[in-house]
Amino acid sequence: AAKVFKHRGEEAAVCKMDLKRSAGSLEDDITCSICQELFTDPVIAKCGHNFCRECVCEYWEEKMSQSCPICGADSAISELITIHTLRNIIETCKKESKKSKVQSESICSQHREELKLYCLEDQEAICVVCQTSRKHENHKFLPIKEAAQEFKEELKSSLKPLQDTHQKIAELNEKYRGNLDNIHDQADKTEKQIKEDFVKLHQFLHKEEKNLLADLKKEKEEKEQKMRVMEESIVQDLTSVSKMITDIQHKIDEEDQIFLMEKVNNTIRQCEKNIPPPVSSSITDLFISQIWWGPLKTFKIHQLIFSFLFDLLEEKSIEKKMTVTLDPNTAAPWLTLSEDLTAVTLGSTRRKHLLDNLERFDLCPCVLGSEGFTSGRHSWVVDVENQTYWRLGVTAESANRKGIINLKPELGYWTVQLYKGGYAARTDEGRTRLEVLKTPKKVLVCMDYEAGEVSFSNADDMSHIYTFTHKFKHKIFPFFCPCTEGAPLRICN
Repeated sequence: AAKVFKHRGEEAAVCKMDLKRSAGSLEDDITCSICQELFTDPVIAKCGHNFCRECVCEYWEEKMSQSCPICGADSAISELITIHTLRNIIETCKKESKKSKVQSESICSQHREELKLYCLEDQEAICVVCQTSRKHENHKFLPIKEAAQEFKEELKSSLKPLQDTHQKIAELNEKYRGNLDNIHDQADKTEKQIKEDFVKLHQFLHKEEKNLLADLKKEKEEKEQKMRVMEESIVQDLTSVSKMITDIQHKIDEEDQIFLMEKVNNTIRQCEKNIPPPVSSSITDLFISQIWWGPLKTFKIHQLIFSFLFDLLEEKSIEKKMTVTLDPNTAAPWLTLSEDLTAVTLGSTRRKHLLDNLERFDLCPCVLGSEGFTSGRHSWVVDVENQTYWRLGVTAESANRKGIINLKPELGYWTVQLYKGGYAARTDEGRTRLEVLKTPKKVLVCMDYEAGEVSFSNADDMSHIYTFTHKFKHKIFPFFCPCTEGAPLRICN
């Protein structure tokens, strides 16, 4: 027993000596021979060598064989055993290394004293011995904790603007995402509309193709029948004339006495009487009535097709960019319209001698487009570059135009505005603030009557501003309200 205890004592002594080995030697023992880093999830192979599990698995995958990277002994992934004790030792070593690093950084490299002060002039941490040195003579100091706290407060102060900037950038990113989603939605709707319209176009063309081919076949058969009848008539005439020629030729060949005994004059008169009408006239009439008639009919069919295509493309498949002009009968007395009725300017004085008709705005500086619509998709562009205050959109024909007007959809007005540098949509809830990324010089207004949409976009980069949705039942007119005195609001036709 004494020998056993003596042997165990020797082992313990050896272990203590091992624990006091140099840091470099210990690090070598806990380093993977493949990645040359400290073990991560250490495992032991059948041969006794240690590796990171991930390292040895990748090594075998590349080598296409499972043998020990050090000794070459056969092994397998299923035979790898995790060394929990070694993993715990490595974690402890990492913590101790980090702790010792922090402690070493808190020690003065010159005097081996703890860094307890902070020199405000030199902006460095020092020990109490450094404080009395000539280098820091007459300098101001703070306890290192107080100095750290002051710097943390300064960092917090500088962090606030960064956080605000981060929030603004995040909001801007959300706006761009919103615009991107809107672009996708608009593209999907347009794609669907194009496909639907071209399905109609294909159906129409297929139907017209069948009708045209049927008409062509019928026309061909009719012409062939008439041509055969005419041919038979010509053949009969040809046979009759040939017979008469033969008979006359025989008479001419007879002897003079016999020839004179015949009633020659009667024969001549009979021949003249039985000669058919000139063939060339019949053929000409046939050519005019039968051959020329075909192209005229084909032309009519082509005309029908082109008319359909024009209607389909202009009225349905694409947005119809209207040539919008202003209606003088709706213009408020404060407004002046250009001669071509495409620009309107707000004046400082009220025009006199204007008829106060039902269509005219009498107080608000508004004017409508001269043409309204009850179907289709329409769009127009308005130049607002010189305006600092404006309202644009559409209005129902039945909407009120007298007195102070409340621009709400429920009252027949779908508008957006620029006022004091801010953009807003006039909704039933009031003014809905809009985030416009880039100030538009021109505004595109798009109206889809069937879809019940009125959308506004920047005409320069096509970025979306706002879209109203409503089930329209009345005639709709373009709406303009220039509120910047002396600056024209112009329609870009």
